[in-house]
Amino acid sequence: MKAYYLTTILAAAISLAASAQTIQDIYSDTWVGTDALGRTMPTNAEVGDVKSDKPRTVGIFYITWHTAQAHNGKPFTADVTKVLAEDDNARFDGKNPAWKDSSLHWGEPEYGYFISRDEYVIRHDISMLTDAGVDVIILDVTNACFYWEEWDAIFKTMRKMKAEGNKVPQFCFWAFNGEVITVVQTLYEKFYKNNEYRDLWFYWDEKPLLLYNSEPWEDANGGDGRSFNNNYDPDAAVNPANPHYLDPDYCLEEYAYYTKEVMNFFTLRNFWWGYNEWNDHKYVGTEDNWSFGYQLNDENVLAMTPEQRASYHCGKLEQMAVTPAQHASTFVGKSWRNGKEPELGKGDLPEKAYVPWLGKEVENPSAYGIYFQDRWEEALSADPSFLYLNDWNEWSAGKFPLDQTNLDSFLGRPSDFFFIDQYNAEFNRTIAPAKDKLFTDNYYMQMAENIRRYKGARPIPENVGMNDFTADGDFSKWEGIAVTYYDTKGDTFHRDEDGYGDLHYTNTTGRNDIVRSKVAVGRDNISFYAETAEALTAWSDPNWMLLFIDVDKDSNTGWCGYDLVVNKSVKSGSKTSVMKYNARSGKWQSVGTANFFASGNKLEICVPRKVLGLAGAKDSIVFDFKWCDNPQSLEDAISLCTDGDAAPNRRFNYRMIWKR
Repeated sequence: MKAYYLTTILAAAISLAASAQTIQDIYSDTWVGTDALGRTMPTNAEVGDVKSDKPRTVGIFYITWHTAQAHNGKPFTADVTKVLAEDDNARFDGKNPAWKDSSLHWGEPEYGYFISRDEYVIRHDISMLTDAGVDVIILDVTNACFYWEEWDAIFKTMRKMKAEGNKVPQFCFWAFNGEVITVVQTLYEKFYKNNEYRDLWFYWDEKPLLLYNSEPWEDANGGDGRSFNNNYDPDAAVNPANPHYLDPDYCLEEYAYYTKEVMNFFTLRNFWWGYNEWNDHKYVGTEDNWSFGYQLNDENVLAMTPEQRASYHCGKLEQMAVTPAQHASTFVGKSWRNGKEPELGKGDLPEKAYVPWLGKEVENPSAYGIYFQDRWEEALSADPSFLYLNDWNEWSAGKFPLDQTNLDSFLGRPSDFFFIDQYNAEFNRTIAPAKDKLFTDNYYMQMAENIRRYKGARPIPENVGMNDFTADGDFSKWEGIAVTYYDTKGDTFHRDEDGYGDLHYTNTTGRNDIVRSKVAVGRDNISFYAETAEALTAWSDPNWMLLFIDVDKDSNTGWCGYDLVVNKSVKSGSKTSVMKYNARSGKWQSVGTANFFASGNKLEICVPRKVLGLAGAKDSIVFDFKWCDNPQSLEDAISLCTDGDAAPNRRFNYRMIWKR
């Protein structure tokens, strides 16, 4: 007993220490950006101030089933996109020799076929989700499988990131099928009763949130609903001296229902797919029955208004789900609209479809988030307190013989196989970036854009006053510049981890961890300051501390929108080049020089306003900029996302607004 209390006290102390870390707000809601489809991030001018009228929480389903067992030493062939590229006829024949696996990815993730304990991937995931405005990751225990090692890796990484000064989401669990009462009790005793990772718990209505099956005797997988008691004590049924005498939480071999501890400890919400009816009673749109998506191929659900689909608590609209598609088995993909999936062609991908926000029909519509945006518009109109997104990183699903189900078709045609959740680039719900250049990070940017519409955003900070700086190494002068642009700390972490099959991934390009920067406007120069977590490497290093500038704030001009780059060719320890992108030749060409000074972990560069094309600006200046260190190529915008460091992260830019 003494050991238990000491362990509990120690865990609580660690939790409090983690909570006490100073977290740096990096103001990601003020960043600007344009995705590969030309959609721009809305700013405060479009979405208004941060909304404080009620809780506005965003949760996302975060999968951890990519376990270490997936690294089996065999060549990896389990990718539907590559299977169908090898032989398109395989989509009509489940016995086609191109099918070599029973569980497959629908496509390749941006960071390869990773496993869930990969800290490099976890860090990038957590950073991306935080930047977008996600508040809680929802961890899958719906099939009664525990991922202890994977969860531990995620929670430890989140704590490391907090210790570095980064904001991170919190977590909660979702359990539903199998021995769900036993599963919930195990989670409670492992994490919550022992105060494990308490600083990362997500609270709803003043208690930790648990998403569960309120009718545990009904198993969606056809199980018998029985849950065996972890704490069964036969003596408690017969011995009046037993402290748990006749307590059903202890004296029954099988649980009758969730224990009193669980019922009192958590805020509980029933959580399942948004069917019109479930277990012979109305489900979608009812009290305390949250949905992780909606059965829109059911005319009853399709006919509902967004408010009718929403879940309510105490009569108030509480939760809605937003998904990029439905289950593949329902034949409702990413391009489905108004009750219809477009005609499928090669690779079981739609050849063309109408995109509402473009107002025209496009080819390769799977990349455009048609279904996703329709669900966003509905959720934003209903304006719930909790928005659930499904999903971030599921990626894989099983391929099953059709004769083992009650289905008579797959994708609207006779078939001898089917996939339930994911299938290909059209039939999946993944939001995380894909390696395919057609899809890239479109869904991530779309998510970030709409979260900003849901929550609002702070105004972009404005620089004021004239500061005639020189690159003299007196960095104290920058203390007088109020506006600071921040970036995630620790995102130069190196990778050395196994992947699926025989794959192994390494990435050691992280070099200078850019953590903050500033800009000062003078009469003749515009000066830039950057600070890194540790001492800067030598200026002679390749692609050293590149400064990209989008002078006209137009993503259609320059290289990925950037008109100028500084430091692409550093001439000496005090002088560097300023280069302009020539769209006709596809090359960067020198247009001037700039003075710089680097010492320790600080760098300042003074760029002549004339070279920037801003010599005539007297009262106001606005441009976008981005620092990058050690990208391995400058092929496209994603080149700045996957290697080295970028500040701000991924496609985002800082917007410098100056008034005299």
